Amino acid sequence: MSVARTNIINFFSEEDCDKYYALHKEFLNSLIDCGIQEATYVRASSVSLLYFSIIDTEENAEEILRRANDWRKKYDFKVDVITFDGEVSYQYRSEL
Repeated sequence: MSVARTNIINFFSEEDCDKYYALHKEFLNSLIDCGIQEATYVRASSVSLLYFSIIDTEENAEEILRRANDWRKKYDFKVDVITFDGEVSYQYRSEL
């Protein structure tokens, strides 16, 4: 069963938010082996990001969380993160 994860990431400066956003997109490419099916970024404010992802299994979602925590420590980002996750019960996709 796929897992949906929503992260609300609040920064202490606009510069940190910009840096995190740029580096995290690169970090996402390193997770290709972890079953990410979708990832969406929303710039909620000058100091906040919303990050939505869908991952193929709970095990892969936990591995991504472990790697993301290590990655944040590596760059010493000072953030406040709230994470919500759960099984995907319904998903609609528009064909563009």
